Amino acid sequence: MYMTELEPPHPQSLDEILEKSLLTPVFQPIISLKNNTIYGYEGLIRGPSNSPLHSPFNLFNAAAKQGCLAKLDLLCRKVTIEHFAQLNFKEQLFINTIPEILLHKDYQHGHTLDYIKRAGIDSKQVVIELTEQYPIEDYNLMANATKHYQDMGFSIAIDDLGAGYSGLRTWSEIKPDFVKIDRHFLHNIHEDKHKQQFVQSIIDIAKGVNCRVIAEGIELREEYLMSDDMGMDFVQGYYFARPAAQPKQVLDSGLLSKRSKEVPIIFNTIRSSQTVQKLLAPLEPIVTNTPFNQIYERFDCSKDLSSLPVINKDMSVAGIIFRSEFLTLCASRYGKDLYRKKTAQSFLEENPICIDINLPLHLLSKTIEKHNFKIRNECFIITENKVYKGIGNYIDLLKELTDMQISFAKHMNPLSNLPGNVPISQQISAFLKSKEDFVICYFDLDHFKPYNDIYGFGKGDEVIRKTAELLCKHADKSTDFIGHIGGDDFVAIFSSRDWKKRCHKILSDFENSLSKFYSYEHIMASGMKALNRNSEPVHYPLLSLSIGALRVHDFDSIYTESDIAATASTAKSMAKKIQGNSLYQIKPETNKKQAV
Repeated sequence: MYMTELEPPHPQSLDEILEKSLLTPVFQPIISLKNNTIYGYEGLIRGPSNSPLHSPFNLFNAAAKQGCLAKLDLLCRKVTIEHFAQLNFKEQLFINTIPEILLHKDYQHGHTLDYIKRAGIDSKQVVIELTEQYPIEDYNLMANATKHYQDMGFSIAIDDLGAGYSGLRTWSEIKPDFVKIDRHFLHNIHEDKHKQQFVQSIIDIAKGVNCRVIAEGIELREEYLMSDDMGMDFVQGYYFARPAAQPKQVLDSGLLSKRSKEVPIIFNTIRSSQTVQKLLAPLEPIVTNTPFNQIYERFDCSKDLSSLPVINKDMSVAGIIFRSEFLTLCASRYGKDLYRKKTAQSFLEENPICIDINLPLHLLSKTIEKHNFKIRNECFIITENKVYKGIGNYIDLLKELTDMQISFAKHMNPLSNLPGNVPISQQISAFLKSKEDFVICYFDLDHFKPYNDIYGFGKGDEVIRKTAELLCKHADKSTDFIGHIGGDDFVAIFSSRDWKKRCHKILSDFENSLSKFYSYEHIMASGMKALNRNSEPVHYPLLSLSIGALRVHDFDSIYTESDIAATASTAKSMAKKIQGNSLYQIKPETNKKQAV
């Protein structure tokens, strides 16, 4: 076959592509969900369009086989920065790089800074995005390499969290400014409760360590809406724009419009009976007068030791010494000679994060978010009555919370999107173990069966969803818990002191919603006729809601979940004997049972 003049020559090799810089950068917008604007652009690379190496996957695989990954990586950065400078954009530029390249002993740093200086770009405008295609073996070297970039003003992002070899450990070691959740977890996330719980746990943990989260691969409107509902910081994907050499600068406003949903996805506060004790890892501390040489030997003999707790004579915590800072001092020309007569007191960081061993895990998570502190070197100190016990690893907390979220999601009621019987049982046990003051309410719909018989299951399901929505609307989702036992039965565990006021609002809103579920004829008749079990016509009143309430601290005889169930069931039965919507709080035998 003869080549015509219109056909471009086929590149013969990767060498030719590298020699002639036959690479084309394209840019995909990254959108801020807080401001609904373009926050930055990810720079992506394409090989020659008429070559098998057009695909970045093929291109980098070929470079890896031929031992020229570093050369390709640098060239990609160079052309991406040059083209981005020509666009004259003021948004952030995300540049991909492979961590393995940074670990090469002969790798020369400074090229990226040189490229951006020539292009007239500020380093604060650039985010180095670590794409983990190969396993990281030396995390200390990796941390030092990325710190080198951060010291020059660059931000750091970890790409494809959840898909790499060791994403969670990389996160804890590198301490990036951004994490990008792999597109697998965003694909059809609106239909997958397990993915929702996983992604939500990542977002919640990221808030605690001052890290921002980017959702990759958003292709559907529903995926975007779900990301926004969960509090995602940034999104990118084909739904907004495809990568282009001349990317969009303004997005279609219709893409970012919101819509209300009939039933919001509720993320209940998850309580755990597990305490910080589960995260305890033994680590022999040092004392304040430990000499320099002994500290150096501890770090030198244990490459995985990221920090050393320092205690006083009474075993209370004096502070902590971090490996990176300590070894940096030693690495200077006269470091060891300068500090060899010093003791631990000279190197420690005072007021480290200390967590009591008896603190429930769900409260540890809240403590982290409340104080908005950064966990240094992935660990914190665990104490008991202010006495040193050991350390806890933040990555272990992340795993525990993720496991709880996934377990929670497995038992979600598909009709109401509320937790079912297993999570309800777990939460009651956690409340009991916490010994805090709480009120448990059982909700039951009155006359629901005849309504279902006359109006059909479709309308019956609407009533169930509306009831779930009202319970969630008037509960405090940061302290209270709402569950769906099944059918027309619900449960609420209130920590809120104004729980009675909340219940009355639920009853009021439920009564006001009845016109949506009945015909005009039935509303005017205040009910409807239906056959009972004996096939006799009976007049049934309109739907109503009965609430049986139990304040556990009112009773000395309640110790277990079974005790609660028996007493609360009695309260619900008493509530159902009251005509119409009702709230009934049961009291101990010494007091009167009363409607409230």
